[in-house]
Amino acid sequence: MKVMILAHESPGDFALRDNKEKFDSYMGEWYAYSGAMKDAGVMLEGAALEPPSTATVVSVRNGVRKVEDGPFPDTKEQLGGFFIIDAPDMERAVDWASKCPAAKTGFVDVRAIPDYGQDG
Repeated sequence: MKVMILAHESPGDFALRDNKEKFDSYMGEWYAYSGAMKDAGVMLEGAALEPPSTATVVSVRNGVRKVEDGPFPDTKEQLGGFFIIDAPDMERAVDWASKCPAAKTGFVDVRAIPDYGQDG
């Protein structure tokens, strides 16, 4: 089953990406995590995302498109990256998610990707 792991990071963790003294230490944990998933043969895709301040939020109401600078989260944690993995079941996917560095200070959202029989 394909599963998406969404890593929600704290604002403090996002700040570490711009801290030259702490960048290697902080990102080293992420590199080790993605490397472990690659070594286990479960990782299909993954990427970090630009900071939330760069987000654009799009909505369409009554046929009118609205584009705003974002984000507008209900929590202080912000989406920082994602991984798509191939896990035998949700229990194994949750095991991988619990090893995600974001689980320490933010949270990790784990969702199955449904197969509707269409490409894309």
